[in-house]
Amino acid sequence: MQVIQSINEIKEYFAGQKTAVALGAFDGLHIGHRAVIRRAVESGFLPVVFTFRNDPMEVLGGPVRYLTTVEERLCILESWGVQAVVMIDFAEVVNWPAERFVEMLFQELRAQVLSCGNDFRFGRRAAGTVDTLREACAAHGAVLHVTRSVLWQGETVSATRIRDALETGDAKAAAAMLGRPFGFEFEVVHGNHLGRTIGIPTINQHFPERFVLPRFGVYATAVHVGGAVYGGVTNVGVKPTVGSDRALAETWILDFAGDLYGSTLRLELLEFIRDEQKFPNLEALRERILEDAAAARVCFESYRKTKNK
Repeated sequence: MQVIQSINEIKEYFAGQKTAVALGAFDGLHIGHRAVIRRAVESGFLPVVFTFRNDPMEVLGGPVRYLTTVEERLCILESWGVQAVVMIDFAEVVNWPAERFVEMLFQELRAQVLSCGNDFRFGRRAAGTVDTLREACAAHGAVLHVTRSVLWQGETVSATRIRDALETGDAKAAAAMLGRPFGFEFEVVHGNHLGRTIGIPTINQHFPERFVLPRFGVYATAVHVGGAVYGGVTNVGVKPTVGSDRALAETWILDFAGDLYGSTLRLELLEFIRDEQKFPNLEALRERILEDAAAARVCFESYRKTKNK
């Protein structure tokens, strides 16, 4: 899959090609996004996604809580059949009038098909709308697919709704809207190594700045190590019993032994077990982790059976 990271690269790469372009910010790549992107992939033309490396709110000054890293978004898009991604910095186009954006779609991206959600906006001060695209497609002999909002439990699936679910600990709701368990791939870093002293060796993964923070507490998890998937019990938070100066995910990988420091692992949150709490001593902490691990095993086995169907 080709990744184009600058407006200046677009015209040269797509010269002589006919494309179908899916448009959107696409953080999270949830089931609504997949419906939009599927129309481009199934068009018969070169399937392209036009998106941004950074959330537009980073440039516009609003709050940002990413659901996916750039690397994860690219992996998911490739798995969905996308063959080229234009992923630029929003600052490159923030001051473009809607007309310039339309020109880029047809003159530089060579679009024959456009696909977007029904709330898609573009151009300076979000002046461009779906109606603007409809008129432009008619003028250029192109096809526009506008995907209606995808619903879950009667309400529109959105990145905001998924973030809210995670921040209340509802990992199952987040998974339903994403179409997969919510997870992340971060480096395994050194901690204080206290887990080993109580027979519960753990790995630590720090959350990067501006990444969504799930509700602090203990989760049943799935941990991808190499080509295998293990059950895990993960504390998301600041480890109040032993202390941490920043939020992290600390995981006991069940039925696994090995040195993982410096590696990058994918961790998926399956189910919230309990809130984070402070224990009077390490022995009390150990006993509760063993209880949590038993619950996590049950959840992981259910997940594995469902995945293998």
